[in-house]
This record gives sequence, C-alpha cells and structure tokens, in this order.
Amino acid sequence: MDQVRARSGMLLGAVLSGALVVGTLGDAPAANASCFSAFGIGNGGGCTSNLTSIAIGIGEGATADAGSAFFGGAFSFGNAAVSAATFSFLSFAVAVGDQARASVLPSVLSLAWQSGAGTTSTLGALNIAVGVQNGTGKQVTGATGVGNIALQVGPGTLTNIGSLNLALSGASGGDGTKVTNAGGFGNLALNIGNAGTAWTQGILSSTTNILGNSIVMAQGVLTAAGNLLGNGNNISSAGPYPNTTLSLAFNLFGDGNTVTAGWGPFAIAGAIAQNLQTIIRSNPGININGGSPSSAASVSSSRKASPATASRNRVEIAASNNSDNSDAGTDTASATRRVGHKKPRASSVSRGGDKKTGSGADSSGSPKKSRK
Repeated sequence: MDQVRARSGMLLGAVLSGALVVGTLGDAPAANASCFSAFGIGNGGGCTSNLTSIAIGIGEGATADAGSAFFGGAFSFGNAAVSAATFSFLSFAVAVGDQARASVLPSVLSLAWQSGAGTTSTLGALNIAVGVQNGTGKQVTGATGVGNIALQVGPGTLTNIGSLNLALSGASGGDGTKVTNAGGFGNLALNIGNAGTAWTQGILSSTTNILGNSIVMAQGVLTAAGNLLGNGNNISSAGPYPNTTLSLAFNLFGDGNTVTAGWGPFAIAGAIAQNLQTIIRSNPGININGGSPSSAASVSSSRKASPATASRNRVEIAASNNSDNSDAGTDTASATRRVGHKKPRASSVSRGGDKKTGSGADSSGSPKKSRK
C-alpha cells in the first residue's frame, strides 16, 4: 500500500509538472523581432497587455503575453523566448535567454524566472520558481501551492508541491535525468550534483543528496534521509505513509548500499564507508554498518561474564584440590597410625624376650633357688 501511495504521489507530481509545462508552451501571439505593450496599448507583434499589465519581448521570435494578468507582467529577452502571465494577480513571468520559457499560471504574488533554455512555472500563491540553465540537458522547474520556493541551477526536473516547501537543485552539467521533489508541508529537498534523486513527501521532512548518483527518499513526519559522496545507493526513511515518524537513514562515502529506516519512532539506519551492504532498522533503535548498541551490549556482557566464569572455575578447581589434599592427608594419617600400632607389638615381643631371659630371677631381682 505504501508503494502505491508513493507512486501516486510521484504520479501527481508528474501530472502537475506536465500541466505547468503545457501551460507554458501554450499558444503565444505571433512574434516579431521585438515588441512592447503596456496598459493595453501596442498590442501585436508578439506582445499582449491589458489596462493593468505590461508585456515586453526583445529578440527574434520572442513573445510576451500579459493579456489576462492583473497588475502583473510578462517579459521575454532572447531569441524564441516565451513568457506568460495567465489569470494572475501581482505576479510576473520572466524569460531570459534563447529558448527560455516562463509562466505564472493562475497565481497570486508569485514569480517565475527562467534563465537559459528551459521551462519554469508557478501555480498558486506566494510561490517563487527560478531555473538557471548552464548545460545542455533538459531543465524543468515548477512550484505549485502556497508559499513554496523552487530553485534549480543546471539540467534536471524540480517540482515543489504543497505549502512552505523548499526545493534546491544544483549541477554543473548532466543529461537532465536528475530529479528533485518536495511535496507536503514544510519539507526540504536538496540535490547537489549532476545526477541522482532527492524525493521528499510528508510533513517537516527532508532529503539531501550531495555529489552522488543515488536515490534518496524521505516520507512521513519529521523524517530525514541523506547521501554524501556515494553512487548507486538506495536510501529511504519511509514506511506506510504517514505513519513513519522521526526516522533517519543515511549513507556516507559508500557505493551500492541499501539503507532503510522504517516506522520508528527514532529508527536510525546508516552506512559509513561501506559498499554493497543492506542495512535496515524498522523499530526504535540504531543500526549503523549492520551493528546496534543492543547487540554490542550483549557482546560486552558476555565478555564481562567470562572472567567471572573463569574465577568460578578457579574456585571449583581449588576446592577440588583441597578435597584431594584432604583425602591424601587422611590416607597419610591412617598410614601413620598403622605404623604406630606396629611399634608397640615390637616392644611386646621384646618384653616377652626379657621374661625368658630373666626367668631365673624374681621380680625383685633376686635369683631363685634351683631345685636339685
């Protein structure tokens, strides 16, 4: 179910982004080399305004349409540059450079600015979208909702949908396949480098992908995911939306890792200087490089138990030795007693000999008279 919701969110972003692009690429007035129209005067040649708007187009084939804007304007500077302010109030569309396209679709107090070949659009209120192209890959930048900021430098697709979100993308080149998305409320998506994906959906969540061609995704409430200097990684802090809370997943200086932090709360999963590892933490706790404090404590306790066991063994051995020594002492004493009993027998024989030798004398020592 969470995968379906995630895909639905991504599909919604793609649809809205496509709508912005279609709105930008809509029919424009026939263009001349340059045109100027203000407050409904000078319409034609590629520029259109009304009583409250201004439209300026400078460049071969440049067009500016502010015909349905109220107190706003459309400005195009460059060959084939296109700008449009459509059903907008106090909003401005600025296209600078060849084949630059900018539009504020129904918007209030919004700005869409495209510099270089690419497309930038806004839809909603209090939105700012800026696209600056410095490469040759495709660039699309869009902000939809209320109070969003979308800034992209270099090729790629950046979409900001919701309220009070900040989406930033920077690249020095690339083929335009890089994707940056922030959707929901108060989210951050930061994607720095020529490739990779930073995708945020939820409330007060963030993703960061810096100098790595990896997929980084955060979904839920107060969740975060990050990748630094790693390629081919899949880093996600996500579960059944919006149940994931206070979870963190990250990868530092490693390639080919899958790091996942689940429901939480306080589920932390990370890889530091690891390659081709799968690290998962779904419940509250920490799993860094495949180990956790609980397992470490278990190992530590077992190590602490070993000296106690050895001490117990020594005590038992000592007791056994004492028992053996006691038994030996008993045997020795018994032998001694047996030897001591023999000596009196020897003295008895000696006394018997004395009687034989001393039969001629009485007990007083005087000799007996012999009979004749």
